[in-house]
Amino acid sequence: MQANYNLLDKSYNKINSVTILRGIAALSVCFVHIGLVINFHVNRLVDYIIMNGQQGVPIFFVISGFIIPYSLYKKGYKLSDFFTFLIRRSVRIDPPYWCTVALLFIIGGLPFSLLNLNLVVLHLFYLVPFVKGAQWYSSIFWTLSIEFQFYILLGLFYPILNRIGPNISVICLVSVSALCIFMQFTYRGIIISNLYDFVIGYIAFLGFINKITKNRTIIILVLYAVFLMFEVSYITGIIPLLTALFILLYKNNKLPNYISFTGKISYSLYLVHLPISYFFATLMHTFITNNFILYPLCLVVSIAFAYLFYRLIEKPSMDLSKNLKQFNFFKNSTTLG
Repeated sequence: MQANYNLLDKSYNKINSVTILRGIAALSVCFVHIGLVINFHVNRLVDYIIMNGQQGVPIFFVISGFIIPYSLYKKGYKLSDFFTFLIRRSVRIDPPYWCTVALLFIIGGLPFSLLNLNLVVLHLFYLVPFVKGAQWYSSIFWTLSIEFQFYILLGLFYPILNRIGPNISVICLVSVSALCIFMQFTYRGIIISNLYDFVIGYIAFLGFINKITKNRTIIILVLYAVFLMFEVSYITGIIPLLTALFILLYKNNKLPNYISFTGKISYSLYLVHLPISYFFATLMHTFITNNFILYPLCLVVSIAFAYLFYRLIEKPSMDLSKNLKQFNFFKNSTTLG
């Protein structure tokens, strides 16, 4: 166990492999969305690589499947802590999300005619995918809904999974996720469509805390990933597998500053890159017609704004979550944030 805790970067209380993966995932999503915003094309190979930046989303989901139960494990979570857990999660992730919604209207990305009470309520409580015909204000918000669904399910079932032991819990989780695949439950924005990503993260968590030996964990992950490759798609199996293996096997105790920086602002970058790149590209399109110049500029501006957003919005939310003494259970631990 001590070796695992040594992998923590004490300055941010983060697991270094997770910090790296957060940065990679956020940048990957930026690459694909900025390319779509400015209609960026190079050639078939480069376009394919950029478009696969969307695989940053399953990376985030696997991280969540790992880091949230890891945090519950460290804190000795009990079912009686459920509402405390959700409150602190909400305080941590919701204010940046709400501010991003406001930003979409302020910079002109959305018409104010869409700012109606029903749709606002659906966004505030992540209910958009459960209401027929409702649409997200931004295409990235569906992932936040899935994340919060995971918090609810894990908060309810983690004590049971912990009680029945690692072997049975793995069998149960793999069986349920496989059933969802066989039954073709593919509802965008509802967790059953991406449950396998979280299951892979949870298996990695069990291996990380030595509830399952590392070699056995790797074998289980590989076998499950092969199943996903055959039943869903090749990339659906390989990306979560590589993510989980990196979490388990990465050993470097120190991170370069630029990697720590990107991982630290990953949630803010994920939230604001789309409206900011759209706003900047719209503002500059008459001055910069070369997309090979506009593309990196959009990325740099998005990162710069994300840092300001982190300092002004996300960091205070993080601090508030940690300083809620009456809810002194769940310390900062985030996936998308």
